[in-house]
Amino acid sequence: MLVSLALQGCDDPSPSNTDAASVDAAIGNDLGALADDRTSPNDRPVDPPRDVLPPIDLGSAPLDPASWPVDHLGPYRVGYRTFRHTYTPRGSSVPRTIPLHIWYPTLVAEGPHPTYALIFPDRQSYIDAPPAPPAYPRGYPVHVYSHGHRGFGPTSNFLMRYFASHGWISVAPDHTGNTLLESPEPRPAHLYYWRSLDVSAALDAVSRLDASDPLAGHLDTRAAVLSGHSFGTHTVWASAGATFDIDALRPNCTPATSCGADDIAEFQRGVGDPRFVAVMPLAGAISRDWFGPGGHRSVHVPVFAMSGSDDPVGADVQFATTAGIDVTWIEVRGACHQFFALGRCSMIDDSLQSPIVGTYALAFARRYLLGDTGSTVQTILDGTRAVDDRVTYHHHAATP
Repeated sequence: MLVSLALQGCDDPSPSNTDAASVDAAIGNDLGALADDRTSPNDRPVDPPRDVLPPIDLGSAPLDPASWPVDHLGPYRVGYRTFRHTYTPRGSSVPRTIPLHIWYPTLVAEGPHPTYALIFPDRQSYIDAPPAPPAYPRGYPVHVYSHGHRGFGPTSNFLMRYFASHGWISVAPDHTGNTLLESPEPRPAHLYYWRSLDVSAALDAVSRLDASDPLAGHLDTRAAVLSGHSFGTHTVWASAGATFDIDALRPNCTPATSCGADDIAEFQRGVGDPRFVAVMPLAGAISRDWFGPGGHRSVHVPVFAMSGSDDPVGADVQFATTAGIDVTWIEVRGACHQFFALGRCSMIDDSLQSPIVGTYALAFARRYLLGDTGSTVQTILDGTRAVDDRVTYHHHAATP
């Protein structure tokens, strides 16, 4: 019971504005329920689950990642490791330590499996397995992930495995001070920019691994893709370069949120990281309480948003109010808030997470990070190829 209570509320239960419908609202799912229910049979979907396509056989497939279909698991097994990284956030003199979780391709399918947060087992990853050689000439491409409020780095571990199976590195920090057992209410205002500093620091950390590390020197960190779940959506928009609206956020900058002049200065400075060349907000929406009505206009990278019909987080309003920048939005029928993270939705099976979310995410990442203009990727991203009949597709292009 204590564990269940501690885990409740991966997402903030108090919406702050109606157009975002609370980026990080807890709607119908919480980690406590997931923890209690994690071993029970999943017989609840209305729609039958789709068979997960088998992984590519690396022994018979050419070592050409561009030829690997994005709607299959890749040819690699998945290694997993974690370590702690310390950096000093901008505007602070106090060092900050964030645990980093890394998933990577391996050819080895043996060894212990991780259990995340001591509760959620991952039987498809192998702790400290030796990495496979990079399949890409420039090294492993990199995907960075930001978890939700009161979450932890591996919440969307199915997505990390999907990328790693295709030869990518996925790295996810725990946002210290905003995880399972350490999230004060109200949230300190600095978290609204520190989280972006965390994902940038995570990218820095994997680009500067010690020479003795088997991954060192093999990651292409000059550019990366970024995704974020729930409150991680705020991180995604901020890191993509959205401009904070100082007048809009002032009501959130109070003594109760430990917000002062130094924080206002950091919000004015912004936390955009030009290395993130494409971003994916998952199960959330841009918060106008922080970015105002026009903060999205300073985003000049493509955005691919995903949400579920059983999770009204304001993704429809996000799409309607971001005209002028390149935004694609898919809504998955039956998907709840945790379909894009720990799963256990009542109306859709977990086995559809990788075939739907993984396929779209990988296609988007290959297009904008690797320059993949193949017909399969293109038709998925322009909506002419339906990945699944549960998906409703929307897109508006950037205007000059």
